[in-house]
Amino acid sequence: MKISLNWLTDYVDVSMSAAELGAALTRIGISCEEIIESSADVVLDLEVTSNRPDCLGHLGVAREVAAMTGAAFRPPAIGELPISGRACDLVGVTVEDGDLCPRYTARVLRGVKVGPSPSWMVERLEAVGLRGINNVVDVTNYVMMEYSQPLHSFDYDKLADHAIVVRRAGDGEMLVSIDQTRCHLDRTMLVIADAQKCVAIAGVMGALNTEVSESTTNVLIEAARFDPLSVRKTSRKLALMSESNYRFERGVDPVGVEAASLRACQLILQLGGGTLAEGVVDVWARPCVQVEVALRPQRCNALLGIDVPAERQAEILRRLGLSPRMEGGRIVCRIPSHRADLAREADLIEEIARLEGYDKIPVAGEVTHRVATEGRPQRVRRRVAAALSACGFDEAMTVTFIDAGEAELFGQGRPVCADPLVRKTNNALRPTLLPSLLRACKTNQDAGTGEVSLWELACVFPPGPRVAGGPAAGGLSGEYVEIAMVTTRELGDLRGAIEALLADVAPAASLDVSAAAVAGLDEQASAEILMDDETAGVIGLVAANVLDHYGLERGVAAATVRFDALLKRYRETRGYKPIPKFPPVRRDLSLIVDQEVTWRTLSEAIAAVDQPMRAAVDYVTTYRGKSVPDGRKSVTVTLTYRSPEGTLRSEQVDEQVGQVVSALREKLKAEMRVQ
Repeated sequence: MKISLNWLTDYVDVSMSAAELGAALTRIGISCEEIIESSADVVLDLEVTSNRPDCLGHLGVAREVAAMTGAAFRPPAIGELPISGRACDLVGVTVEDGDLCPRYTARVLRGVKVGPSPSWMVERLEAVGLRGINNVVDVTNYVMMEYSQPLHSFDYDKLADHAIVVRRAGDGEMLVSIDQTRCHLDRTMLVIADAQKCVAIAGVMGALNTEVSESTTNVLIEAARFDPLSVRKTSRKLALMSESNYRFERGVDPVGVEAASLRACQLILQLGGGTLAEGVVDVWARPCVQVEVALRPQRCNALLGIDVPAERQAEILRRLGLSPRMEGGRIVCRIPSHRADLAREADLIEEIARLEGYDKIPVAGEVTHRVATEGRPQRVRRRVAAALSACGFDEAMTVTFIDAGEAELFGQGRPVCADPLVRKTNNALRPTLLPSLLRACKTNQDAGTGEVSLWELACVFPPGPRVAGGPAAGGLSGEYVEIAMVTTRELGDLRGAIEALLADVAPAASLDVSAAAVAGLDEQASAEILMDDETAGVIGLVAANVLDHYGLERGVAAATVRFDALLKRYRETRGYKPIPKFPPVRRDLSLIVDQEVTWRTLSEAIAAVDQPMRAAVDYVTTYRGKSVPDGRKSVTVTLTYRSPEGTLRSEQVDEQVGQVVSALREKLKAEMRVQ
């Protein structure tokens, strides 16, 4: 918000330099970002928080300066105005939706001569970033920057039947705004219409068909209050931004509407002549009720940690225009309509703190806070990080949004998306972490890093059922936490990392994979991950079209695992087994089996052979080629045997291996491959 120092001094005496004023305003919570000096004026660029819309005008800032310095606040005085006729006879106002338009006022001026504005007004408007147009339009902008109340002027003679109807737009209704934008409206938008057509988008911008021009002689001045959320949604949907909607979105003073309207009429009559119709057509759906808030002086001192006498507290609140009075040891304040942000005792205490001075609040030598014990999810996450780090994977932290097209690559055709008017690109919540990690692979590739192994643990947002009015209406019902891994190493290395992860986090759980078609992964090398025969994730090689999409030159193996599957199987207490006293004996078997035989089938067949001394069965490799018949493959496994009673002899192990080979020959028609 730009504030002209020349303009500000019309309402309050400023006895300090611009730099001192900027620093003082910053101390009371209105940060001065920049001071712009010219030969004619000094402009302060202030950052106004969204809860202080009253400070989006010079009068609001003047109130703050007056409260801060004790100087007198001088709002504009509006005297007698030349009157002719009655407003209620000249215009009719109908508000069809009082929720979206709590108050609408209309005044009529006749015999106005439209022309250029005087230099003093143009200079002030240009100082705060607005350009001069004509005296009527400039006055509405001037009053907006004065009162923080947007106004709109209509050519009265262009309004059909001299009627104003505040209503929702019809689906497919169209309007050309004053900046010549073609706006396609719908039922969610509030508009201002006459008896025949739409003449303005409520709170956003007027229409070209009723704008004030040099031929205008009669003017209707609109001053209203519109629902902030409705104005914001309409502005974003139409991609129309203005100083008006910026203020309406933050809320305007419902009582100050009338004063701003009168002030505009005063200036128009002063600059363009004419007469004002007596009275105002005022449709007020919900009249403002003044609120009272009580403050306990002792509570204020206890909360701030400093001793501010009750009399000083009351004086600060009086300077802010809150009309404080003492009742039963409490300070009771009547909250003015322009300070809707003051609703409870803590708000009043904050006002006292900022005007008394935040710098007076002491800083303790130490800070104490309660330390909570680490929860189960945090412990599991820490173990996941340790396990994957030990496997050579680096943790990645990526953004939650991706392009909708990336979601489609992984079989999610309708991802949850932000409004494209708010976020035009990368506006889809990711249904899986893999797109983000593949982007990271591309970044590493471009930086010259050849081998990449990354993992991430974060929320994903697969599209959920859209149930009107229910928690799933936003499409977030399926949200869950996922662990994702990508590596440019072999698929077997990735499988090994998952096995190591499960062995560390949930050693009692069984791990298996089942061939399955997975969107985004190679059809010939993709599978579901099973934990205790429950689907817990997917694994495979990234499909060629996905690699091309990200511009990846090397093959990538990828996997995802649901965090809740690990969390459910996490074991807090670990069992203990003594270190074996006697060495193991390992035998490698290269078995020729049919192409259709999976590792799961083979390992289950081996496990079915009852051998107490067999300690482990490990997959080594698969070979297809010379010496292996067509339709068959050679699978190499390692059998590990150990006895707790002593070192095994070769004859004992040979007997055990022979039992396995016989069982596999019978069940799977397996043959030993001759090396």
